[in-house]
Amino acid sequence: MIRPHHGLWVCAVSLACGDAGTESASMSGGSTTSLTGPSTGPSTGSPTSSATDTPTTTATGAEGTGSGSATTGTAATTGSTTGATSTTGPVTATDAQTTSATTTTSPDTTGDPDTGTGTTGEGCPDIGGGDVEFSFIWIANSPDGTVSKIDTQTLKEVGRYWVRPQGGGEPSRTSVNLRGDVVIGSRLGGVTKIFARPEDCKESNGMPGIQTSTGKNNVLPWGVEECIAWYADYSFTSERAVAWTTGDLDMQTCEFTDPKVWIGATSDAINLKVMLLGGDDGKEDASVVIPGTTGYMTRSPYGAAVDAENDVWMVNAYCGGTMIEVHQDMTYETIKVPGEVCPYGIAVDSGGYVWIGGYQTYSGRYDPVSKGWDLVQAQGLGIQEDAKGRLWLGAYGSNAVIEIDGDTLQVLSTTAVPTTGQSKGVSIDFYGYVWIVSDAGNTAVRLDPVTKAFQTYAGLNDPYSYSDMTGWGLKNAVIPQ
Repeated sequence: MIRPHHGLWVCAVSLACGDAGTESASMSGGSTTSLTGPSTGPSTGSPTSSATDTPTTTATGAEGTGSGSATTGTAATTGSTTGATSTTGPVTATDAQTTSATTTTSPDTTGDPDTGTGTTGEGCPDIGGGDVEFSFIWIANSPDGTVSKIDTQTLKEVGRYWVRPQGGGEPSRTSVNLRGDVVIGSRLGGVTKIFARPEDCKESNGMPGIQTSTGKNNVLPWGVEECIAWYADYSFTSERAVAWTTGDLDMQTCEFTDPKVWIGATSDAINLKVMLLGGDDGKEDASVVIPGTTGYMTRSPYGAAVDAENDVWMVNAYCGGTMIEVHQDMTYETIKVPGEVCPYGIAVDSGGYVWIGGYQTYSGRYDPVSKGWDLVQAQGLGIQEDAKGRLWLGAYGSNAVIEIDGDTLQVLSTTAVPTTGQSKGVSIDFYGYVWIVSDAGNTAVRLDPVTKAFQTYAGLNDPYSYSDMTGWGLKNAVIPQ
């Protein structure tokens, strides 16, 4: 595990491939665009509408209605100076102040609010930067057995896919690699890879051309859909944790090759099985069985995230859960989670710290070097860091998102958003927008982190995802700017 606030891996790459430590906007194989994040919110812009699964834009903060509708609004925000503590002391909230955002314009769908400044250099300056012309979020429609592919700029659903040939499976966690391809795990077993780029899809059904979904109402039958890369069939009591690795950097092509997929599951609610699958074919390359962990074992491990060495961190569900770190050689460590933290979401930040979204009073930050925990008085579920070092946490039991300073551990704001049910999943897209996915219902919210203006996509079917749904989490942990 690279120590927190790591720089060794990035420096090694920089020497061979140019300035890899700066923010850029090119995913492997994509076009190159440098980004500069303004100090204020983006200028006015709005999506266009051309089909039932395309969003429309209105000047209200209400939830979108109809098939695939979207709305735009400005959220009320509560600022707070809530502090953080070690595991030995309590946290208290002080000087809470309620404010209301005054910006009424919608986020610019062609700009970036908060991604930092990018530069180009010699060699491979844009590795892992994320091609801004190619930014999608992948969200599971769990009861339907499908996954939605949504363009993060137009808020249009541009594809929907079955995740198992037999249907069902209760898909949930998605993970996106540096080319944009997704793997999705089904809670009842099975892992599916879907190509994001049509040029990568393979002729397989005997029909001329490539047949692939174009939106919510165009889900092609299994065997007709040609952007399904592979399906690995498993039958587990619980299969939830899934996370891509970057693969190996080819210094000649400046592309990552041979990425792998981490999977965590259990068949007996006693032992965890952690597997490393080949990203090209879904075949099992290695695995380890881990006994003796604690938590709600029939739903464990609950989530996964990789660190700068592409090792994986997983956490067991609910109060009393255990966290594990598994290396690519299948050696592992188990870490006791403090009793104050009831684990749900998990993320690794750009400094190497491991964050746990806790749904009972406290969330936690783990330092792999000191082996110590810090507590943050923020109650939430899915969690992810943005390019400015802020953690965004889906608020447990409410329709809001919590903003945390990753250095001071202060709660900076709590912003109301029109999620349905509660705010569960959180991901950052490659323009810097914060996405908050509802627990059930039909809505995903895109929030400008500067102005707190938001737009919604309301064409989902009981969504259930709170993992690295865009690929930003992988890039940010392994190749931070």
